[in-house]
Amino acid sequence: MKQFGLFALALHLVATPAFGEQMLSFETETIADSNRFFIQSMPSAGDGFDSWTIESGYRYPLSNLSVYLGTQMKSETQTAPTQRGLLSGIEYRFTDKLHVSSQLSHGYQRDKSVNQWGVSSRYQLSDSFDVNAGLDVEFDPEKDTESIYQLGVGLRF
Repeated sequence: MKQFGLFALALHLVATPAFGEQMLSFETETIADSNRFFIQSMPSAGDGFDSWTIESGYRYPLSNLSVYLGTQMKSETQTAPTQRGLLSGIEYRFTDKLHVSSQLSHGYQRDKSVNQWGVSSRYQLSDSFDVNAGLDVEFDPEKDTESIYQLGVGLRF
C-alpha cells in the first residue's frame, strides 16, 4: 500500500516540474469557465446506504489542467462517524469528453487523522449522460489500508 501513497505523491508533483520547465507558467491563459466553484454530493461507498460525501471548493482551470482545493464532509452512519477535512487535486482533460483526476485529502474522524488518495476518470457520452470510474485508498494508522472501487453513471440537468 505504500506504493499507492508514493504514486499519489508523484501525481501531485507532476505539476511542479512543468512550471519549472515553462511547460506551464503563471502566465498561462485561463479558460473562460463558469464552473470555477464546485459543490457535489455522492454516496459514500462502503459506508452503508444512507451515507453521503459532500465536496465543495474552487477549481483554477489552465489550458488542459485544472488545480483545485476544497473541503469534504462525509455524513455519519451507525458504522462510520462523520468525517470532515480538506482536499486538493489536479484534473487533466485529454479531450472535451475524457477527464482524469487525482486527489489527496486529509480529514478528521472523531479527533483521529485520516488520509485518503483517489484517482478517477469520467467519459461524457452525451450532453446529459456520462460514465465514471474511481479508486479511493484510505490510510488509517489504526486500521488496515482500505481500497474502494467505484463505477457509476452521471446525469446533468
